[in-house]
Formats: sequence, C-alpha cells, structure tokens
Amino acid sequence: MDITCDQLTTFLFAKADINKIPLAGSFELTPRCTLDCKMCYIHKRSCDKSAIAEEKDAKFWIDLATKARDSGMLMLLLTGGEPLLRRDFDEIYTECKKLGLLVSVNTNATLLDEDKIRLFTEYPPQRISITLYGASPETYGRLCGNASAYQKVTDSIRKLKDAGINIKLNYSITPDNVDDISAVTAFAKELDVPIKAASYMFSPVRTCGETFRLSPEDAAKAKLDWQRNMLGDEEIKRLLLKSETVPEANDISCSQRINCRAGLSTFWVTWKGEMTPCGMMSGPNIPIADFGDAWKKICEERKKIFLSKECSACSLRKKCDMCAAVSIAETGKSDEVPPYACKKAHEFEKLCEEFKSRQ
Repeated sequence: MDITCDQLTTFLFAKADINKIPLAGSFELTPRCTLDCKMCYIHKRSCDKSAIAEEKDAKFWIDLATKARDSGMLMLLLTGGEPLLRRDFDEIYTECKKLGLLVSVNTNATLLDEDKIRLFTEYPPQRISITLYGASPETYGRLCGNASAYQKVTDSIRKLKDAGINIKLNYSITPDNVDDISAVTAFAKELDVPIKAASYMFSPVRTCGETFRLSPEDAAKAKLDWQRNMLGDEEIKRLLLKSETVPEANDISCSQRINCRAGLSTFWVTWKGEMTPCGMMSGPNIPIADFGDAWKKICEERKKIFLSKECSACSLRKKCDMCAAVSIAETGKSDEVPPYACKKAHEFEKLCEEFKSRQ
C-alpha cells in the first residue's frame, strides 16, 4: 500500500517521540533582520556590530548539523532573524544539504536576489517559508518600517514560484495589517501558494520590546475573518457543525504534560549556541559543548514542564492558542492560565456560535 509524505512524517515523528530522537531541529543563525517589525520576538538591526561579534561561525553550525544528523536529525530549519543576512549563509546551507538533511528556510524575502534563487534551484530546499506582512507598501511601512520591501517581497515570491521551488507563506495578524486579510488571502490564492495565519502574537519574552497585538476580542474576530476568507462561509459552517460531535475535554484523558514535540523529538538552537526545547521559550537554555549531552538535558528539562490544571481540563483546549510557551510568555510560568489566550479562545467560541446561528 502506498503511503503519503504526510503519513510517513507522522510515522517518523511517532517513532522519534517514543525513542526521544531529535528528528527535527531549528538553527537560529542570527538575531539580525532587514526589517523592524513591531511584534517580532527577536530582532536586531542588520548592522548591529555587537550581534555580529557574538554570532557563531559557519563551522559551528555545520559541525552541529553533522552531530545532530548522527544523533537522528533528518529535518532542519534555518531561521533567524533574517538568515540570508549572513555572508556565509550559502556555505551553511549547501553543507547542510550535502549532509543529506531535509533543509527548510524561514525568510522575509527581502534578500532573495537572483543568486539566492539560483542557489535554491541547484540545491532545492524542503521548503522556503516566507512571512508576508501585508498587501501594500503602506502596510509594510507601518508595521515593518520599510515601505519599499513590499514590492521586493512579492516579486521574490513570484520568482520562487516560477522557479518551481516549494514555498509557503505566513501571515502575522496585528493592528497594523488586520485590514489586509482579504487582500493577502487573494494573493495566496492567485499564486496557488499555501498560507497560514497567526492571530496570536507572543509577548516578546526574548527581547526588551513591548507587546504589539490586537485585543483578545479583535484577535478572535480576525481569526474567524481569516478562516472565512480562506475557506468560505459554507465550509466554515460545515466544520463548526462537525466539531459539535467532538467529545468535551472533560470526557477524555486530560494531562497536564505538554503535548507538543518540543524537547521530545524537536529542538531549537539560539543564535548564541544554546539549545532550548522551543524558540518561543525564554528557557531552559543549555550551552552546547556536546550535542548529545545537550539533547539529554533538554529531554530531562521537558519533564519538568507542566500545563495548568484548568487549561488541561478546559473544553476549549483544542481551539486555544495555549501551550507551555504561551503560558510562560503571558505569566512567567508554564502551569498558569494565560489570560490573553484564554479570553481570545472564549471570544472565538462565542463568535463561532453567533456565526452558526446567523446561517
């Protein structure tokens, strides 16, 4: 019987979870970026000399990729900041590809010139994920501090698509671009490119910045608006009616243990060379002297991370943004209820009920 790529990935992660194999890793090559987005959880300016001085060199990342692969890593994400800012990005990327890894790249697409497109054509990535911050130069100016980036980004997306490179778009919904939802979804549909939106913005626990996001009520509305634009009202109604048959959380086994793969089969390495279960967590951070030792410590640290009893038993758990990283960002602890996420989930549920009643 033939199996799909998704089925194979699910099987591999299931085996990795059981055996605590670091199947997928993320390398945060730099905190620097070409944009200055208000809600970013980690970003320094592209010319920040202190950041450049602290960044690990290409040899560090290539050696780390080799040791991680030998420990079972198959999937690798190169991210930042903006990873293409590094002058040695091509070297890091190609050497990781030569290791036989399935390498993906997160980028804002402002530096995707012809040379980079040739690189990705010669050494095809598993996927390039591009964050699209809006549908106009004006939105990019407000949110990212660079109005001219919009045309560069959209041109690059089209060129990657024409080159046959696998791409996916991400859209972070904020007060400065919430009105672009319809135009952004139309752009993705025009190019027939998958797109995923995030209506929850993290508190910037890894920077000294202020939280920039919609109110919980407006974020819930934006989430529903996004789904309606992507799927259409009839499909949304069908899914909402179908969800009524899902058992309530208090009817099934509810565990306070985290249920993501962070520290179980996935890991993140910060630009300073420290391993953490998840890039959205402020800790634990394990300095990497030996990959295997660092991974074992992360696996042990994961065992200490629990969710709140209230969240674990909540009927909206599967519809909520709540996770250990969210709780830590909101409250400083993984086992406390994150108030913003909780309010957003309840507001979203209310909007869905109102939507169903109107149809």
